[in-house]
Amino acid sequence: MAAFDRLKNWWGDIKARRALAREVAPKNIRAMAVEVGELARLASQVSHASPELHELIENVRTEMARLENLAGKPEFRKLSTGKRILLRQGLLQSKEQLLESIDKAPTPTERLQ
Repeated sequence: MAAFDRLKNWWGDIKARRALAREVAPKNIRAMAVEVGELARLASQVSHASPELHELIENVRTEMARLENLAGKPEFRKLSTGKRILLRQGLLQSKEQLLESIDKAPTPTERLQ
């Protein structure tokens, strides 16, 4: 039974590594950058906050456009998996923050629809 358990663990490790590789694949990072860029565009439209916040949102949009461009290049594949994992985590965090800012934006009208 020990050999079967080792084989089962080995197969589980391979599946986990392949799933991680799919998550940090350049096409998925690029898709996330597009999504975060769109969220930043929406946040700038619905948010009536300070000019500093709008400047930060515009910086996010610019960086997402750059990342989208970089993720499409072959050199992006040369980044280590660890760096791509950190990049993915940063994108997820940015997405959550933008969703929060969109959610906190005041409604355009006071009347319920």
